[in-house]
Amino acid sequence: KQWYQRRVRGTARWLRRVCYERCAYYPTVMTYLLTAIWHGFFPGYFGCYMSFAFFLLTSRKLRRYVRPKFLGSARLKMFYDVLTTVCTMILGNYACIQNRLFTFERVYELYRYFYFLPHLVCLFLYIFCPSPPRPKKE
Repeated sequence: KQWYQRRVRGTARWLRRVCYERCAYYPTVMTYLLTAIWHGFFPGYFGCYMSFAFFLLTSRKLRRYVRPKFLGSARLKMFYDVLTTVCTMILGNYACIQNRLFTFERVYELYRYFYFLPHLVCLFLYIFCPSPPRPKKE
């Protein structure tokens, strides 16, 4: 277990240095694209990692907008934390299963089984959630 955790941390560090920090445009998407290419040219890998990138971008935008509204009380914050943990687990498992499907037909069948709902909900949230101003970098 420890070896695996060190390997994952090392790989994440390598991806950050090699891809994320060097990309001028869409560093998150490019990093996940590199990860998909690294794993192999199967549609399941691309579906998995591109879904991760899309879900991550949506969750970042949503977090910046929604989280401050839940910081008023400890109970609301706990609710927000539980809700986002459950959503993360559901979306993570939904995206990861594509990793084992390999063919486009099987990935498409999975999407159809779920009526494309996770992707459609994230697309709706990404488009219609206002973007709060980012803090200025000095």
